[in-house]
Amino acid sequence: MNSLEAFLKLNQDYPNADDILKVEFCEVSYQDVPSGNGGINREGYAYGQLRKQPIIQELLVKLENSPLKSFATTCNDRNSDLGFQMFKVNGEYCFWGLRLGPVVRTPNVEEMRLILSDQPKTARALANKSVSANMIREVTYDLLRQEVAKTCGISVKEAAWAIGNQLDSAPHEDPSGYIFMVPNWAHNWFRHDGYVSKMVSELNN
Repeated sequence: MNSLEAFLKLNQDYPNADDILKVEFCEVSYQDVPSGNGGINREGYAYGQLRKQPIIQELLVKLENSPLKSFATTCNDRNSDLGFQMFKVNGEYCFWGLRLGPVVRTPNVEEMRLILSDQPKTARALANKSVSANMIREVTYDLLRQEVAKTCGISVKEAAWAIGNQLDSAPHEDPSGYIFMVPNWAHNWFRHDGYVSKMVSELNN
């Protein structure tokens, strides 16, 4: 079985599969302990454990909001048997198997240009070709936070807290063309650029 076949077998619901040009399997030792900025995985779990239970028990027991808890248990259930495997899709790390909760399509370049042109500060940045990564993230993160808020019956501010603290996760713009939550231990450990850097480059070109 080649890498593409292995990837599609593990990720049968991956969107835009027809756009895949190249898949690379990323070999990671199950004994490695993910670590990085912000004290991620301070509990010291090895990758071999986290790949089968991405949302650790210490977080699960504190989740009282039913949809939030469902996000976590669905991710864990998805990976409990075979475990998450990291691949690079078209040269970028793919976190699809670790996704939590709602999946929201990310704007393409023209859509992002329209969104940014609607606010004076970002419109000036567009005109001056000085769009920053933070400007892009403010758009995509807000799209995800709004969807999490709607799904969980909470405010957008509460959704931001839930993503970063209750689920210990981060918004991730994936090569699949969507943004979704990913556990921080993985998002910070598998260092990547991807969507944001490409969008900044194209908007400022």
